[in-house]
Amino acid sequence: MTQIFENIEVTDLRPIRQIVLERLRKAIMDGSFEPGDRLVETAIADGMGVSRTPVREAFRQLEIEGLAENIPRRGTIVKGISKSDILEIYQIREVLEGLAFRLACSNISEVKIIELKNKLIKMEECIDQGDIHEYWKYHDEFHNSILYLSNNQRLIDQMKQIYEYLSKLRNFTLVMNKRRRVAMNEHKALVEAFENKDEELAEQIGREHTINAKEFLSNEIHLF
Repeated sequence: MTQIFENIEVTDLRPIRQIVLERLRKAIMDGSFEPGDRLVETAIADGMGVSRTPVREAFRQLEIEGLAENIPRRGTIVKGISKSDILEIYQIREVLEGLAFRLACSNISEVKIIELKNKLIKMEECIDQGDIHEYWKYHDEFHNSILYLSNNQRLIDQMKQIYEYLSKLRNFTLVMNKRRRVAMNEHKALVEAFENKDEELAEQIGREHTINAKEFLSNEIHLF
């Protein structure tokens, strides 16, 4: 197995098990580990400079999340994400993101609304220029700004994990391009709801945004 991890910095004060889990999850999501690859406990522990205990704990959590499975006589094997996994995640995202948008609407300031509008302008410019990398940068900033305005740390933690899962779909660039402009209109409607302090509408738009994306992907993606 190619070494893909570096030692965990002593300045990172998060629990070791959390850091290990996040690194392994990211490696699966970004394709560093592919479906069928075996996760070697000792190699990962040595690579990160940690004991085997947090690695073992991370393996168990990856199994719970459906990203890996333990196979007798083979060990822990990467599963990756299936189409059914994606649709289940979108069902959860619908509820949680709707809640996040409702909470953000009650907390948002005029300054933040202006910031969101500026990010939407940048996103549209990226679409026009075909700069997908920069588009996703502003897209993530847009959604993360709203998420943190919820002021609910447990919700933030859950949504960050969901966003990381769904980032894998960015590999399907041509498919996602078909929906990008429609999604922009949904983003604009959301900011308008924020301006009007309409919490119910913000939640409705958030849920419909997710439902529309889920239905679109269900019809378009046939690779899982």
